[in-house]
Amino acid sequence: MALIDPKTGRPFPPSMLMRPVGGATVVGSRPAIWTTPLGAIDPGTLASMLAEADQGNSLEWHNFAEQIETRDLHYLGVLSTRKRSVAQLPIAVTPAGPSAAQKKQADLIQTWLDRQVLRRSLFDFLDAIGKGFTVHAIEWGLKPGAYIPDRFIFRPQRWFDISYQDGESVKIRDDASAGFTPDMANATVEGGFSALDPRTVVIHKHPSWSGLTLQSGLTRAICWASMFKFFTVRDWGVFIQNYGIPGRLGRFGQGSSEHDRDVLWRALTDYGGMLAAMIPKEMDFELIEAKGGAGAAEVHENRVKWLDEQISKAVLGQTGTTDARTGTHAAAATHRLVQEDIERHDALLLSVTINEQVVRPMINMSFGGPAEDYPLVLIGRPDEVPVSDLVSLLQWAGPQGLKVKADDIYARTGLEKPEEGDDVIGITAQPVPVQAAHDLPPEQRAAQAVPGRGTPPTVQTDRSPGQETQEAAEPPAQTETVAAHVGGLTLGELLERHVQRTGDKSRIIAALGERVGGEIEQALAAMSAPIRKAVETSDSFEELEATLKSMKLPSDKLEAALEQANALAFMLGDAAALEAMGGEHGG
Repeated sequence: MALIDPKTGRPFPPSMLMRPVGGATVVGSRPAIWTTPLGAIDPGTLASMLAEADQGNSLEWHNFAEQIETRDLHYLGVLSTRKRSVAQLPIAVTPAGPSAAQKKQADLIQTWLDRQVLRRSLFDFLDAIGKGFTVHAIEWGLKPGAYIPDRFIFRPQRWFDISYQDGESVKIRDDASAGFTPDMANATVEGGFSALDPRTVVIHKHPSWSGLTLQSGLTRAICWASMFKFFTVRDWGVFIQNYGIPGRLGRFGQGSSEHDRDVLWRALTDYGGMLAAMIPKEMDFELIEAKGGAGAAEVHENRVKWLDEQISKAVLGQTGTTDARTGTHAAAATHRLVQEDIERHDALLLSVTINEQVVRPMINMSFGGPAEDYPLVLIGRPDEVPVSDLVSLLQWAGPQGLKVKADDIYARTGLEKPEEGDDVIGITAQPVPVQAAHDLPPEQRAAQAVPGRGTPPTVQTDRSPGQETQEAAEPPAQTETVAAHVGGLTLGELLERHVQRTGDKSRIIAALGERVGGEIEQALAAMSAPIRKAVETSDSFEELEATLKSMKLPSDKLEAALEQANALAFMLGDAAALEAMGGEHGG
């Protein structure tokens, strides 16, 4: 079955399965080797390169951009860090829909991703961060019923250029007879360039700021800092070379010949480096030492460090990745968040390029025509809850009724589900059944004889002989503050009469306590029963919360029982005080 081009209605040209486009030419405008000596770069030359690139002639500029990455080690390090952080991110495929055809398309993309063709080229795709764009030739492979990229071949940016007319169209350098016309109104032909078939290449544009691709690329932002750093490092090297070596001064007379002067100069330089001067004897020469002396080396070092920090900010958005300092844990965490933001943005731009320029042609060429929707390739980490937070959630919310699939936990933690016969660690938590209300049965007790009631003493009661003398000798009794009476008798007197009959004071106290305790238990059971029923019948935490808020619990019985317990406690305290005072004064 022939694979039809949806644009032309004809089969795809066989040339797409032959040699990839845009390769080097032995004789022509795309040589494999082209060098621009960085030692000859000065501010004037660099400004001229940038101006030429803005006019659509970026050959010298791209040569300089290639070499600056190999000469500026700090720029190479931070740029590679940014590229490698994205190149190692997970890659996932999302089907366009639930239909069988859409799932089949997604399976084709997933099978291709499993071959690691895209993974191997992510680092090279991200070379667009520094230079604004990258071009990769596609080496197509014909599989049973499908076109699949077998390889992405990196092409140096110096083999291409961007049209100065629209600032966006990428063109390839070609013979002088070739011509390229950008897709815009009133465009003119640009000689020496050819157009690129979009099905044969992948052009990834990676802007670091808003603007035209013609003027994008991080190397444009850091080139001045790198050049000034080269100057500083060179001056630093001269300083280190001559540090500690005394300067030499040679003098020649008026009658000396040219040969004599050459001999004198060789003697000065051979003695110890280039820190030497030669003047006539009749001239004066004064060597003035720079302020700071040996501390001048710190000037070079501080300048280089400052320039490196500016480059780190431009590439990584922060300096914590490359310049660690003690006591800055919070700052390091903030820097990592900044780096993750840049990482997600880089991955998003790369995902868009792969979906538009790789996935869509694969689906169109393999399934015969444009589809309504296409599978999506997503590069990047999913927004997931940290594993520690997930474990804490299960630990506390699990006993409350939260249910989670075990397969989700295995997938989230990266663990494999154990199979039968495997040695496992851990136990299965046993469910805790809800306990029913526990009401004690009533206890049958024998009838107790109640002491007879006597007449309570009053101020008119006659005192016994000798009582007045005893009361005068004793301090005022504190028992008058006891206000609690039972049947006209104080609790102390009631206990005393009960002891006289039964000899057991604790029994009546226990009876009173059991009576109050039973009332409290019954009140709590009446209050907890509706709560227990709501917990057992609610289907969610939200429903349980709403039920509890609307519930009116019978608390009047509990309040009455607590008041009785409180009164009993005060009476027992008074009884103990009476007993103690009676023991101190002989009963």
